[in-house]
Amino acid sequence: MSYRVDYNEPIPKLIERLEREHRELDSKLAHVLELSESGNLRVAESTLLSISQEILRHAVEEEARIIRVIADNSKDDLESSAEVMQYHRRIEEFLKDKLPHLSELPPSRAKQEIKDFVLELQKHHKEEEEVTFPVALRAAKRNS
Repeated sequence: MSYRVDYNEPIPKLIERLEREHRELDSKLAHVLELSESGNLRVAESTLLSISQEILRHAVEEEARIIRVIADNSKDDLESSAEVMQYHRRIEEFLKDKLPHLSELPPSRAKQEIKDFVLELQKHHKEEEEVTFPVALRAAKRNS
């Protein structure tokens, strides 16, 4: 994956954009879940694979910018935010290690794996918006 992070984008603008991306990703994830639940597992897997780079790029950018601003300006808040961000490892593991092999699982198991991933990722987006992003905004204000 090749992606260049814009370190000059102001944190408030970055967070607005990341929240928009959450909405877009959550919509796509809801579609994946809908496909899976209706029995279109292969299409659900293919759709998830098609957005996997977008999901990973988003996670990399959050780590590169959001955690950095928090670490640089708010050591007290770093632990709670780091816990939320650690979920990115789970995202990467699923997309790189599990998703390519879902077709080898029984359909009911593959369907459950997709459902668990989608619901966890949507929950993760909400936690970032409620916990990590406000901390990053406060940290950035202290730095300016």
